[in-house]
Amino acid sequence: MAEYTLDLIDDIDEWRTLQSRSPQGTRFLDPDFLSLFQITPRFYGLFRKGVCVMGLPVIDPRALSTSVLPWCYKQGPLFHDEVLRSAQAKRIQYEIELAEVATTELARTENWFRFSLHESLTDVRGFDWVHYHDPSKPRCTLLPRYTAVIDLDGVSHDDIRKAARSARRQEEGYAVRRESLTTSLEGSTEELFDLYCATFAAQNVNVAPLERGMFQPYLQYFLDTGVGHFLTVRDPAGKAVVGAFVFQDFDNIWHVPIVGTGDTRYGGTLLYFHILDFVRSHGGRAVDFDGANSPNRAYFKHSMGAKSQLYFEVRYEA
Repeated sequence: MAEYTLDLIDDIDEWRTLQSRSPQGTRFLDPDFLSLFQITPRFYGLFRKGVCVMGLPVIDPRALSTSVLPWCYKQGPLFHDEVLRSAQAKRIQYEIELAEVATTELARTENWFRFSLHESLTDVRGFDWVHYHDPSKPRCTLLPRYTAVIDLDGVSHDDIRKAARSARRQEEGYAVRRESLTTSLEGSTEELFDLYCATFAAQNVNVAPLERGMFQPYLQYFLDTGVGHFLTVRDPAGKAVVGAFVFQDFDNIWHVPIVGTGDTRYGGTLLYFHILDFVRSHGGRAVDFDGANSPNRAYFKHSMGAKSQLYFEVRYEA
């Protein structure tokens, strides 16, 4: 640890600079975004010779009676881009070394933290080696998670359909011919919230109070920054029967953090093709459907042509 020091980053602009340069930079770690949740995140930096080579966000939502913030992903460490520009062998060494050093030091200061690691981090052993040789101290818990991603580089409208299962292509046609549904670029917070609640009501689950309170400000942040969009599917009367909110991240990968479904059989499939067509038309690199861990959701997203993307959660509690 002699050549490294872990310190709080008091100057928020220093965190923003790291965020803008890091391959793991995302709007989910934007201080302005996090301020919506009325919590006080703590940003730490691992410094070497005065340069912040790694940032660690401690985002503790337990005061809100939850273990994670709603509709939030990739809230984990940021590496300085120069660290990860090395050849693969050197990069892996850096990932392991810096993760172990920084997280071990963080555990001296914080008795609780949780990271959702960015999928670009290819080696997570450093987090697993915290307190490895000291059985009297707690270890980090690493949990595998999956999301579903569709690459859109050089992909055409027809390519999107060919990558999906034939059943999905049939359902897209049924949505138009049998239900007379149409896609729309118009939507509202109220419409999407009603559809979101209907999705959970169909499972006999009530939307949590925190999610109810955060729904509007969450969407408004992305709308105000000009990167968020409503996408809906409507019935012949113009009523939204399924909808989604999508946004463009710093790396030009688009996220789909919120989807709601009402009274429709085939509208969900039509919506997902609508999302892919929309993002492709805006030059998006890929669509990240933000989670594919429950059986039904995973099956559906992969049947649309999405590929599995592994990432890890890191949990520490002293």
